[in-house]
Amino acid sequence: MSYTQRDLDPLVRGDDWTLKLTLTTGGSALNITNYTFWFTLKTNVDDADPGALQVTATSGSPDAEAGILYINVPKSLTNELLSGTYNYDVQQVDELSNVQTLLIGKVKVVKDITRST
Repeated sequence: MSYTQRDLDPLVRGDDWTLKLTLTTGGSALNITNYTFWFTLKTNVDDADPGALQVTATSGSPDAEAGILYINVPKSLTNELLSGTYNYDVQQVDELSNVQTLLIGKVKVVKDITRST
């Protein structure tokens, strides 16, 4: 499986983010049960991990059997980000510990207006 270059729609600082990915192989759903995923944001791709933000997601049934993954990033992590454009990637680690990058791109983080919640 090769990676896909794709920029994400802008996200708002201080919000809870949910990224939904549907993974397929050969046109069929990829069963991602027991896979682990990393979502990483960095200002500069050469920055050390965790960069500006990094979360781990695990796949759960029954969505995992259909190749559906939700990456949830809580507002407690996004609240500290500076507005700007970040580099991101999503990597998967399968049940055999094979690592593959699924997505690479950029995402713009915009300032939220309401800061009191």
